[in-house]
Amino acid sequence: MPEQRVQRTIHKKSSSSGRGALFKTTTWILIVICASCSSFYIGAFAGIAASGGQNNNNTAADHKLNANNNNNNQIDDKELQRRAEELADQKLKLLTSSHKLQELCNKHMCSNNPADQKPHGSKEVHKLFPRPLNHFANGLVRVSKDDIMSTFDFGVPPNPHSAGKDALILYNTAKALPNDRYLAAAANLNGYTALPFTNATTATENCDSLNVVFTDIPGGMRQCFALIGGQYQSYHVQRWMRRADNRNGLNKEEPLKLSSRGHTGGGREEFPAPKGREVAEHQEVLKSYLNEVKGIKSRLMSVLKRMNSKQVVVMTCNHGQSELLMNFVCSSRAKGFDLSNVLLFPTDVETKELAEGLGLTTFYEEKLMASVPKTEAEIYGDIFFTKIMFAKIVCVQLVNELGYDLLFMDVDIVWYRNPIDYFMNKSLPQFDIYFQDDGSRQERYAPYSANSGFYFVRANPRTQHLFRHLLYSGDLLNAWNSHQQVLIALLAEYNSLMGLKVKVFAKETELFPGGWLYHRQKNEMKRIMKGESNLYIFHMSWTENKRNKLNFFQQIGQWYVQETCIGKHYNDIVGGDSTVSLSTHCCLAEPVVICHYRDKPSKIPCNDSPYLDKKRGKPFW
Repeated sequence: MPEQRVQRTIHKKSSSSGRGALFKTTTWILIVICASCSSFYIGAFAGIAASGGQNNNNTAADHKLNANNNNNNQIDDKELQRRAEELADQKLKLLTSSHKLQELCNKHMCSNNPADQKPHGSKEVHKLFPRPLNHFANGLVRVSKDDIMSTFDFGVPPNPHSAGKDALILYNTAKALPNDRYLAAAANLNGYTALPFTNATTATENCDSLNVVFTDIPGGMRQCFALIGGQYQSYHVQRWMRRADNRNGLNKEEPLKLSSRGHTGGGREEFPAPKGREVAEHQEVLKSYLNEVKGIKSRLMSVLKRMNSKQVVVMTCNHGQSELLMNFVCSSRAKGFDLSNVLLFPTDVETKELAEGLGLTTFYEEKLMASVPKTEAEIYGDIFFTKIMFAKIVCVQLVNELGYDLLFMDVDIVWYRNPIDYFMNKSLPQFDIYFQDDGSRQERYAPYSANSGFYFVRANPRTQHLFRHLLYSGDLLNAWNSHQQVLIALLAEYNSLMGLKVKVFAKETELFPGGWLYHRQKNEMKRIMKGESNLYIFHMSWTENKRNKLNFFQQIGQWYVQETCIGKHYNDIVGGDSTVSLSTHCCLAEPVVICHYRDKPSKIPCNDSPYLDKKRGKPFW
C-alpha cells in the first residue's frame, strides 16, 4: 500500500543516517586522542613563538636583563622541544587511561560496566561467542523493531507499543555478517564492549535465509529460550513447562515437561485432541461431502459462470441470522453498491427464499447443509455456533477449489466502500490471503489473531490445499468450538511448510474496523460517527449475541431493515405474492437511529439510555 511504502522509506533513511558512527568506537577514540595531541603541540609552539616576538620589542634595559638571565639559565630549542614532548606524553597517558577511555566509550554506545573491558595487558580479545558456540553463533546485532517489521512485511499484526524497542539478529556463520568490518567485529564484541545497532537492510545484507521467531511473555511467565546448534534443522518450537500432569497450571516445584502450546499458566489446555464423538460427527458430515462433491462442483461452476465475475463475495447464513443478511443487502443498496458478484450459501430453504427475494444469487445444497441448525447461536462457541461454522468452511473451500479469488464475509458487516476495490488495487502487496485483525491476543490465536469473518483469498495451490485441510479438520472444530482457532493454527503451519503468504491488517487501521475498535477505541469511533474516517467496512464482531448486534447497528446509524421484516419468513412478508420484491417491503432508504445504551458508540448522544456495562460504563458522548 502506498502509505506503507512511504513509512518504509522513512524508516530506512532514519536508520541509515547515523549508521556509520555508531559502531566504529575505536576509530573515534583515536581521532579524539590525535586531535588532542595535535592541539597541545600547536599550542606549545605557538606560545614559544609568541614569547620570542615579544622579546624583540623590549627596551635595551630589558635586553641587558635578559642577557644576564640567559647566562644563568640558558634554554636552547632542543630543551623546549623535550619539555613539549614530555607534556604531550603526559596528555596522551591521561587520554588513554581506563577512566578516560570509558568516558569516551559512554559517548559511543560502549558498555558502562568496567568488567566488560579487556584485562590490562591482555593480548586476548574478548568475544561474545567463544569457539564452542561458533558452529551456530558468530555474531549478534540490534535493529529497531519498527525498522525490521517495516522492511520485511511478515504479515503478523504489529504491536503498536514498540517505540524504542529493538530486535536481535543472530548470525549462524561468520559469512552472514554485514560487509562493514567494524560492524562485523562489533557483532561478536571483537574488541568492543556493547552490541552494535544498525538498520535492518544492512544487518541482513549477507543473510541467504532469515528464520524469524516472534515472542512475548505470556501471562508474565518466567520464560527462557534454548538454542541448540549442530542438530537437524527444525522449523517448529518445542515448549516445556513446569507443571503437574493434572490441570492445576504452573508449579515451580515440578520439573520442566513437554507441553502443548495450548497449555496456559492457569492450567487450561486450549488444543485438546478430538475424542470419539467429535470425530464421528465430523466423519458423517465429511462422508456427505465426499459422496456429493463431484455433482456439487459441477452445479456450482454453472452458477459462477453465470455470475461472470472474476472475484466473488462469498457469504453463508441460516434463518436465525437472516435479519443481519437483510441489513447488509438493504444498506448496500441504499448506498448504491452493486451486489451482482455476491454469492450466498444458505443453510436452509427459508434463508434461500429471503435471499433470492432480495435479489441475491444463491447456491443451496440440502444434503451438504443438513447438519447446520436453523436457529442462531445464543452465545459465541455454543453447539449451534460450532455447527454453523462448517458452512463457513465448505463455502470458501468450494469456490476457492474452482479457481476463483474470493472475499468471505460474515453477515454482521456493512459496507462504507466496496472492499473488492481495495483488494484489486495493483499497488497492494501481494499475499495469498488477507485478514481483518480480530483484536484478541489470546495465546490460542497466535501468531496472527486473524478474524475468520472477513478475509480475501487468492486462488492458488497453496490456498486450495489450506482450505482442503481445514475442511478435513472438522473434528478439531468440534473439539475446540472455534473455526477461527483451527484456521489460525493451519495458517501458521502452512506459512512455514509451503510459504503461504498471510497478511493480517493491524487492528488500529481505519480501513477494516470491527468489534475491538467499537468497544475499546472511543476516539476512533467518534471519527466514524462524524464521517471523518476512511473505512471500507464495519464488522460488528466481539458481540455476545444477535440482539446486541442489531442494537449496536441501530445505535450507530447503520440499520436499514423494517421492523416488520425481522424474524419473518418470505411468504409472511409478501403475503404469498411471489412477484413482490422484498427490497420494497423491507429495505429503508435512510437508516433508523435508535438509542439503546449510553456507554456504547452512537450516532447521536444517548445519555438518557441505560448503561450496558452497569459497573464500569461511561457515557460515549
